[in-house]
Formats: sequence, C-alpha cells, structure tokens
Amino acid sequence: MRNLMCLIGILSLVACDGGSNENSTSDATATQEVTAQQEEGPYVVNPGDSGFSQEKLDNIQVFMETAVQDERIPSGIAMIARDGKIAWLGTAGEMGPNVSMRKDVIMPLASVGKMYTATAAMILYDRGLISLDDPVSKYIPEFGDVMVQGTDESGDTRLVEPETPVTVFHMLTHTGGVKSDGEEFWAARNAHAEKTTTPDFAQALAKLPLQSQPGEQFSYGVTGASYEVLAAIIEIVSGQTLEAFMFENIFNPLGLRNTFFYLPEEKSTLLPAFYGKTDDGLKMERALGEDFPRSTYFHGGGGVQSSPEDILNFATIFLNGGSSNGVRILKPETIQLMMTDQLGELASFRDEALSWGFGASVRVSERLTERAKTEQYGWVGGNYAIVWVDPTQEIVGYFAFPVTPPGDIALLFQYQELVYAAMTEFYPNQ
Repeated sequence: MRNLMCLIGILSLVACDGGSNENSTSDATATQEVTAQQEEGPYVVNPGDSGFSQEKLDNIQVFMETAVQDERIPSGIAMIARDGKIAWLGTAGEMGPNVSMRKDVIMPLASVGKMYTATAAMILYDRGLISLDDPVSKYIPEFGDVMVQGTDESGDTRLVEPETPVTVFHMLTHTGGVKSDGEEFWAARNAHAEKTTTPDFAQALAKLPLQSQPGEQFSYGVTGASYEVLAAIIEIVSGQTLEAFMFENIFNPLGLRNTFFYLPEEKSTLLPAFYGKTDDGLKMERALGEDFPRSTYFHGGGGVQSSPEDILNFATIFLNGGSSNGVRILKPETIQLMMTDQLGELASFRDEALSWGFGASVRVSERLTERAKTEQYGWVGGNYAIVWVDPTQEIVGYFAFPVTPPGDIALLFQYQELVYAAMTEFYPNQ
C-alpha cells in the first residue's frame, strides 16, 4: 500500500525562453553527449576537490556494505554533493536478485516528498494565487464547519468551535490540528488513498474533529496528513492534479528526467525491489520494477519518486535561492521563508535545535533568537530515505534503501554523521 510508504520516523537541462533552434546539429550533438553521460552515470568530481577525505568516504562505502551483509538492508544508494557537484555516489547490494544496485536508481521518497509539495504551494504563493493566511475553507468549504475535540470541566470529551480558522500556514507547519492518527483517520485514509482523489480525502478529513485548536500545537502524526490537505489546495487552485502541476512547474523546468509519482513503463527497471523485515530476515514484498498501481490520488505527503542526480538538481534550489540549472522557480525570499524555523516555542522535537519550516525540518544554530541561522533543512521518509541541504557548507546529502516502513532510521542518521566526519574543509560561517 502506497499510504504505508509515507510513514516516517520522527523526528537540467532545459532551453531558456527565447532560445533558438537554428543550430540543430549542435543541439543533436549536445543531446548525444547528455545521453551518453546519463548512461555512464552522474558526473562525480574528485572528492578532495570538494573538501572530503577519500579514505573516510571509503568508510561510508564499508558502512553501507556492512548493513547489507548484516541484512539490515537489501541494498542502498547514497550521495554527497557540494557546491552543486556530486562529490561521492555509492551503492551497495542488489536492486533485485542478481541485479546490482544502480547509481541512477529511482527510489520512492515517502515523506521527503513534502519538500516538493511545499515547493509547489510556494510557487502558487509567489504568483499571488494563495496566501499563507488564507482559510483552508476558502478552497475546501467543508473546513468552514470543522469542530475541535476538547474536554469540559469534568474531563469529558466534547466538541467546541475553533478559536481561529485553519489556514494554509497551518497546513504547511502541521499546526492546524488536522486529525493525523487514530481509527477515524485511518478509516478515512484507507477509504480514499489510491481509490478516489486528493481533494476527496481532504474533504473527508474536514469531517473529523480537529485534534487541537489551530495554531496551538505541532502535530505531525504518522504520515503528516496536513500535506494531503495542502495537495488538495494546490489541485483546486491550479486546476491541475498535483502530478501535472509538479511536472509543469518543478520537474520539467529543472530538468528532472527521472522524477515521477508513477513510473512510466520504460523506467521500471530503475525501481528496486522492496523488502520487509521479518523474524527470518528480509523478505521481498515488491519485485524489481513493480510500481504502485496508477491512481487519481496523488500523495502530497509523500508520493514523489526520484533518482540521486534529480534529487540534487531539485535540492539545489534551497542553496541557490530558488534556482537550479539556470532556471528559477521560486524567489530567494520565499526559499528563505521555507528554510526558517516556523514553530518557535511550538517545536516539540526531542532535539532542541530542531524545528519545522515549510516542507521539512530545520536545524537552527540558536533557537528562539534573532541570530538563529538554519544549518540544515531536510526530512526523513518512511525511515528509509533522508535528504538534507546544509546552506552553511553548501552540501546536499541523500541516502536511501528499499525497506518497507518502518525502515532503519538509525542507519540514516549514522550516514549523516559519517558525511560530516569525512569532511576535510569547512566553510566559515557567514
């Protein structure tokens, strides 16, 4: 079930407008060169030129291979990029029986997909089509009648009126009180995910009581359901499915050739087999090339699947003020907003330096101070994928392995630690 793939452990090459087609021979040659490069795999620079120790990068390779040998994972793909270039790209294990893991493998990203959904929402924001203060009921009228689950003086459960409307900002920050777990939530989700449409599920959530007053509590839940509502808003405002909107405004402009919600048949060989953990070790649950059945439901909370090179091209917008591959999709100030601590005192993570921006967590240098600076922006999906950007060191990191949720979240954070341990050159904080 694709809904399970969204579970999470808490915590380009495009022509510019006005381009000419006069030099068709040169264009054809360039295309051949690009195609050849893709067949060989992404270009990797000398690690030493990017400020990494080759010896310690070798340790990461050993770390991945050991995880495979110990049957914690069947395979893995990991990438480190700096200054927009891949410094290291490693694989371990097999995509399927007797098929080595590929460096251009396409992995489902689960809840890391929230970074893409938030980006889509902020594109509408930049165009003046939505406001952060807009009530969700402006787009999904059912939210105008939503009630809040509260208690009376005797402690008995009762429904009360919301003190403030649920807004787009609340959806971006998981602070709207939207039901995100429990029997009612799962009944609604199972009735809609892969069966109806994204707006249908959002309407169903509006019929459930809010868990808290809007703006009073950060509640991610199990899948981050607020982003399903956000996806519905994107579809309603744009008049397109979330998939079509992302292709038109994110995937195609940034040259993401291996990024999809559902893989086309010709890309199926890039999708690894997925395994589940059992008492007898790892057991295959989805075969090599077996994608989720195509649906009219597009998960805003985690439906994107992508390759390492595409992940880098997308994540670069968070280091380049909204642009990548020479194409701008967001304003610099909008990117800054996404990467800023939006929770303040509402942050409920165990790590005091960790909060939430738009689309991902943010690690800040000094919580609740004007001098606080974002040191990392990123998220974990299904406990089997992690993507983060480090604006102070110009790093994009990625690690994933095909284990159905719950994966092995400890491996993801071990990898992150190994990346920084492999660095030999640290840029001064600015």
